[in-house]
Amino acid sequence: MPSVLRRSRRRELTLTKSFTSAIQEKVHPLQRFPELISCSSFIAGRTDFHPSSPSPSIAKSPDFARPSLTFSLYRSPISNLQHHPIHTLPPELLIRIFELGSFDDATFLIIISHVCHPWRTLAIHTHTLWRRLSFGSHGLRLWKERIARARGCSLDVTIIPPQHHCPDIDALALQLHLIVPHISRARSFELRFSSYSPFLWNTTLGPICRPEQRDDNMDRHAFAPLVHALQLEKLTLCFPENDDTKEFTLFAGVAPRLYNVTLDGIRLTWLPELYGRLTHLDYTHHGFTTGPTAVDEVLGMIRISCALRELRVCFRRRVLDGEVLYLPHDDAPAGETHLLQLERLVLAVDESDIDIPPELTSLLSRLSVPNLRELHLVDLRCQPASRRWWKLAPFPGVRAALSLFQVTIPSSIKVLAMAGRWADHSSIPALATHFRELHNLEVDGVEKDLVHM
Repeated sequence: MPSVLRRSRRRELTLTKSFTSAIQEKVHPLQRFPELISCSSFIAGRTDFHPSSPSPSIAKSPDFARPSLTFSLYRSPISNLQHHPIHTLPPELLIRIFELGSFDDATFLIIISHVCHPWRTLAIHTHTLWRRLSFGSHGLRLWKERIARARGCSLDVTIIPPQHHCPDIDALALQLHLIVPHISRARSFELRFSSYSPFLWNTTLGPICRPEQRDDNMDRHAFAPLVHALQLEKLTLCFPENDDTKEFTLFAGVAPRLYNVTLDGIRLTWLPELYGRLTHLDYTHHGFTTGPTAVDEVLGMIRISCALRELRVCFRRRVLDGEVLYLPHDDAPAGETHLLQLERLVLAVDESDIDIPPELTSLLSRLSVPNLRELHLVDLRCQPASRRWWKLAPFPGVRAALSLFQVTIPSSIKVLAMAGRWADHSSIPALATHFRELHNLEVDGVEKDLVHM
């Protein structure tokens, strides 16, 4: 029996005006908002929207450009969609806010990309936001996603395991093997370990210390291209508890842009190709060598990095079973080492030392720094959060050291800072008289402007 609800005749298909307008908005959205045709955006054209058949009027217009990310963020074909007032902010300002937030929290970008569709689109299409790889708070899958979203941008790699936890050797090995294919894109590379684990440097630095490979066909030496740090500018390697005396040769000897290095607890092969262009060196001696051997080792490094503008040196002592062999890499005479461009010198004393290390004064006596402008004497036992250092007595040999400074340091320095056990108030008048061009004198955090006194 036929149904009573069945139509007796078929309705003709007609193209209504509302249906035509909806299709037109999808195909040519700019026709609804002609005022946006000439709008410019600094991230224009980064979406995947491509109008398949633009109208002749738009195609002939000289101001025509494909829809920008701003249009896709704040304009919607749904007329009754409510927009939050924050969406009226320029994308440049939002990107800057996202960038500052990502510095404090490694997962910040993941959080804001799940707030709303406009924020997610803006974050994903801004590739520079994903360049920072914090290996202490991400998983391997998320690291791969961040590298993919960074596209062609340089990378900032940071590996800092949680404090008071033994580093997971297997996890570190996986992390380094993941980043090795992208090491040529690294702009900065930072490794900091606070807890002891055996063979830690060997595990983490092994993938980026590939030796040179012999090419028998060409009869020449060729380096593995995967470990060349072509964009590296800043290198930080810190592991104070290290007991591995091995010498490491990083990045197959290729890092043409490297200018800033911070080292603590590691021995490196100081090659001119790697470290000859340094302008900033923060060096804490590994402690495997002491006395004149340690001084010669540091002087050999400084002779190669002769373009330094800022130098920080600290000597740390270790209790070793036997002496570590050190072979000098240069045949320079035992005279003065000239640092003609050095402007800032920082001499630091480890918190465990009871007096100024003789290596520090011996090193300074063999340096020639004619253009030095700032001298900072730092005591690592004096932490800014602690007030115990106000009661610490000066080093027993501080007067002899300050007398040596008056001979080796040029009298044209303008800034002198002494902290903790370096501060000897009885020597301050003699120092002020010797350094005639001294402008600022800082003692225990109290700064005095000598120009207006």
